[in-house]
Amino acid sequence: MKQIHTRSSPSKTGNVDLTQKVMQKQEFGRRLYNLMIESKLNQSALARLAGLGRDSISQYVRGRSVPTPINLQKLAGALNLDPDILYPNYAAAAAMQEEPTFQVRAVDGSTEEMWLNVNMKVSVDKSIRIMAILNEK
Repeated sequence: MKQIHTRSSPSKTGNVDLTQKVMQKQEFGRRLYNLMIESKLNQSALARLAGLGRDSISQYVRGRSVPTPINLQKLAGALNLDPDILYPNYAAAAAMQEEPTFQVRAVDGSTEEMWLNVNMKVSVDKSIRIMAILNEK
């Protein structure tokens, strides 16, 4: 099931206000690819026009990463678009990635296990200690 992160709730009809939608990496990749095709550009040509590496364009198109604010400006300029057209709500997506989250929830049918979701920046030392705890038998 596709997960959509928004800053607003769906309307009574079930529609999501897309002006508030936070775009995922894969969605950005598809959007960029389609805009390249419309502009009759391949990845190498877009990279030259934007002054970026072809590998960066490849990572964006494949949904592996999203551009920095500066690179978003360069891409938008190369495609003759406003950056907000290329990546709507970029600031919201960046904030969501930087916002730490910690979630614990029960595993259905088990009193001995829990699901743990953590999204926060930690030191290398702390991450190694956490991995050691998680890998204990």
